[in-house]
Amino acid sequence: MKQVCAKTLLVGAVCAAMLFAGINPACALEAKVSGQINQMVMYADDGDQSDVFITDNDASSTRVRITGSEQFGQVKAGMQFEIEAQRNASNAVFIDQDDDGDFEWNDRWFNVYFDTRFGKFEIGKGDTASNGTLEVDLSGTAVVTYSDINTTGGSLIWKNDNGAEFLDIADPTDPDYEPEYLTISDTRSNLDGILSRSERIRYNTPNFAGFTLATSAANGGAWDAALWYAGEFSGNKLAAAFGYANPQGRADTTDGQWGGSVSWLMPFGLNLTVAYGQRDYEASGRDEAVTYYGKLGYTFDIHAFSIEYGETTDLFAEGVDSSNYGAAYVVKPWKPIELYAAYRIYMADVDGFDDPDDIHVAVAGTRIKF
Repeated sequence: MKQVCAKTLLVGAVCAAMLFAGINPACALEAKVSGQINQMVMYADDGDQSDVFITDNDASSTRVRITGSEQFGQVKAGMQFEIEAQRNASNAVFIDQDDDGDFEWNDRWFNVYFDTRFGKFEIGKGDTASNGTLEVDLSGTAVVTYSDINTTGGSLIWKNDNGAEFLDIADPTDPDYEPEYLTISDTRSNLDGILSRSERIRYNTPNFAGFTLATSAANGGAWDAALWYAGEFSGNKLAAAFGYANPQGRADTTDGQWGGSVSWLMPFGLNLTVAYGQRDYEASGRDEAVTYYGKLGYTFDIHAFSIEYGETTDLFAEGVDSSNYGAAYVVKPWKPIELYAAYRIYMADVDGFDDPDDIHVAVAGTRIKF
């Protein structure tokens, strides 16, 4: 009598299929628990007021995952289950906040896959093919600064010189007009993976000389595709990605989004990262939104340092541009532990208005993995 093991979430279905085919597998798909906690102190100054927060670093949030895989002949079967657990996320804090902020559970991955010599097939919630294509980064400082600058202070409000909140530029003659205040995230985006992590089916080709092509289809008719590359030559490391996403009815005002990023780490530690993205609004009859990002870094021993500049144009509306400068330092004294600090200055330029005050953000914290 054949015994079907029940050690992990996926093994029952795999073993049943193989037993039906007359194969007696080991049924040893064991699960592994891992994750991280990432906490930091954050200081913000909007030109009128300042505040200090204890917050969860949204650049690489606190999370826990269960993974498992097993080789069955030429097929590797596996699964990933991951939950984000955040209190007072750094992209959601605001000045004069008088509590610990919200606690939220967010599902990140509910994914199963079969990796074969014909490619990797995935189904469930996880990265769509283009998610992460503008976030390739070999600088060693992505734990606190990378192309998504909204992770540190995206909810902070732009202020005028007199300390009043900077109003949006919606048409006040509209009878339904209600003034809203502009935040950093209203004006900035790295335009990465508009489908993000979604319920999808995804296919990844086998690796050809470092290149992998991926495509996925999500609920609502949305789809995307991306080309990924990772390789080494003469001590240099090079990683790159380019993707296109069509959200269909999932984003009514957006016709499509495309872009990519490249990161080059040289043998002596110098590294360069660049990203470019564009979101089209043809159906809305206005100009596309565009984002640029660049980072210059240096790594040595257990240390990493980088400086960055980024800009997003016409995201909130035509004539609304926003940019930032930043610097970051990360030290990794032990393999599972990183200590980091960063400073960013955010700027906005709005046609027809006096520019709001710059926003300054400084952070220091640690990520510990398990």
